[in-house]
Amino acid sequence: MRQHTLVERQHPIFSPVAIISTLILAGVLAVVVYLTGGRAFSPGDLSAVNHSGQPAGGFFDHAEFGGDCSYCHTPFKGVEAARCEVCHESVKQERQMGEGVHGRLQAADMCAECHLDHQGRDFNLLTIALDGFNHDLTHFSLAKHTRNYDGLTLNCTECHVSDTDFTVAPAACADCHQTADQPFMSRHRAAYGDDCLACHDGLDTMAQFTPADHEQIFALTGVHQQTACESCHMDGTFEGTPQECVGCHQEPEAHQGLFTTNCAECHTPDGWLPAMMDGQPFDHAITTNFSLVKHTTNFDNTPFTCQTCHHGGEQFEHTNAQCADCHAQADAQFVANHSAQFGDDCMGCHDGTGAMANFDHAVVWPLAGRHAAIECTACHVDRVFAGTSGECAACHDEPAIHAGLFGLTCENCHTAVAWQPAQLTYHSFPLDHGEQGELACETCHTATYTQYTCYGCHEHDPAETERKHLEESISLEELADCAACHPTGQEGD
Repeated sequence: MRQHTLVERQHPIFSPVAIISTLILAGVLAVVVYLTGGRAFSPGDLSAVNHSGQPAGGFFDHAEFGGDCSYCHTPFKGVEAARCEVCHESVKQERQMGEGVHGRLQAADMCAECHLDHQGRDFNLLTIALDGFNHDLTHFSLAKHTRNYDGLTLNCTECHVSDTDFTVAPAACADCHQTADQPFMSRHRAAYGDDCLACHDGLDTMAQFTPADHEQIFALTGVHQQTACESCHMDGTFEGTPQECVGCHQEPEAHQGLFTTNCAECHTPDGWLPAMMDGQPFDHAITTNFSLVKHTTNFDNTPFTCQTCHHGGEQFEHTNAQCADCHAQADAQFVANHSAQFGDDCMGCHDGTGAMANFDHAVVWPLAGRHAAIECTACHVDRVFAGTSGECAACHDEPAIHAGLFGLTCENCHTAVAWQPAQLTYHSFPLDHGEQGELACETCHTATYTQYTCYGCHEHDPAETERKHLEESISLEELADCAACHPTGQEGD
């Protein structure tokens, strides 16, 4: 039998052929990796989506450098923020300044946590970021903006230009809120402009700013409760708003320069008037008994001020000569005659309402007949007008001829035309009794005007007269009143 020499078989892995083949393959792979930038190990295409349309770091999108992993990856570390920020410089600035969304994120350096790539050329890198995005990082909470006024859920595009460009539309807030209250929004925009986010954080912070909260800064009491915010906070400025009255209220021209700028010494938020003086409400008409209703402008049409009549001083002294000096500008002769007749105590007669100038005396007491020609002082002694009596006896002494006979109703017989002749306004018994013409009063009224007798003309027997009248049931007391039974003087009546 032929004998064969046994040859030792080589190891399949560590044989020279295997080793050489491995080295060749590794070299080829190294060259491929070097030439392709690691594309051979890419898990998928990079995104070619560009939301802004502007290049960043020389590239319009990630797909342009998809063959070079080093733009984003650090060997054995993965994606690093420093590499991303080479292109995304705005993100780098936000992180450094602590501003913007990336400046407020706790793990802003973990870019791949929110912006996962290698999902294809059409993949939106914002998709994953939006899924878990906390809107409070924008300083505008959505706690009050989950639903619209129509009850539907709010989506991003209700406020933002698009779902890729998160710039807030300038009119988005106003367009939405004016559907609820258009008049208010018109006033609000006119007062504060359209930069809603400058004041509002989405939490209704301004709406929840109660009067109690405002009181810690400035108490809104009285008329201030109805004052519009923009009346004090002009141009939408709230910080540094003055709290002094003069910060909003100009000093009235009427007392400019007389008082300090501390308006609270006399005025309260309940109303500009009445002013308070010495703890009591001050009304010029009530406190001084002189109204300013006719003293708003001077004779030269300049406005009246306190200094027009008061020359300063703590008590605001006023002299009557000031009235005369002022009114003499209009009619010097009248003022001179008036002062000579009534004196210089102007406010003794005048209360500032013009009542004397436009006074109708007939409303109180008619000035007719002789009364029309007499001087005012004849009735108004010592220039006292209020309470002047309208009775004749207040000015006229009762004549001795009928003193105590007719009472004080002088107008029953006398008129304002003249005291004499007196006139009988009523006499029931005919004055031509006996058809002899009008009889003289003394014919019947022999003693007084209130008593009369018929026996001056009619002869009679007193005893017989009494008897006959008693038969008619006429008593002795009634017997003397002849006219009661004989009103016409005729025997048959």
